[in-house]
Amino acid sequence: MKLYLAIVFVLAPLFSLNNDLQRKIISDSEFSYTFYVTTKNKTKKIGPRFYYWFKSGEIHSSQGGSSGDLLHGDFTKSYKNNNLAEQGRFKNGLKDKLWKRWHSNGQLYEITRWNNGIRTGKYVQFSEGGEMTIQGAFKNSKKHGVWVSGVSKDTVFYKNGEEIARPKKYDRPPFTKRAVSFVKELFKNKRKDSLAQEPKIEKEKKTSKKQVEKVKKKKKSVSGNRP
Repeated sequence: MKLYLAIVFVLAPLFSLNNDLQRKIISDSEFSYTFYVTTKNKTKKIGPRFYYWFKSGEIHSSQGGSSGDLLHGDFTKSYKNNNLAEQGRFKNGLKDKLWKRWHSNGQLYEITRWNNGIRTGKYVQFSEGGEMTIQGAFKNSKKHGVWVSGVSKDTVFYKNGEEIARPKKYDRPPFTKRAVSFVKELFKNKRKDSLAQEPKIEKEKKTSKKQVEKVKKKKKSVSGNRP
């Protein structure tokens, strides 16, 4: 009896957690959706983030709050041909971690990252043919840093969502080029030092040779004067 009560005590929180999450499968004229909702909507709402919630058989989105069951956990959206359209994870109604979207032909469309409803980190977008069309980064849901167009090859710089002039640090050659130039210059200087040392070495060799000859002659002269 005691063992039974102990097992119930341990497993009760798990069953309670599962009861708080409900799996939903819905569809419309274009997509099918599989996701989870939490019935415990006690999370303090933080604006101006967009919350996703479920009510009356549909997924809704609103800024700063909700009026239904918040999406929580894995989320999958599929085309009618069963190809993936979107996949990610919600945390109490907010997009979180890695999210991906696909074109209807199955080609990856974009990769973006979220942190509790705030878009942050690297962002990449692709064409239906698989070519990279846009690459950049977000900070607090605003474009920040270097954004590159894979189509026009243009580079645009942003700071907190505002386009800015090209920072001076980007006028410097890439690190790899600077490293190669440094190595070349290093070997060039060593070569110059080596060439500069050659006449001195030759001179020392000649002097040393003369000294050896001089010693030999002296020994020969001493040997010839012996009785």
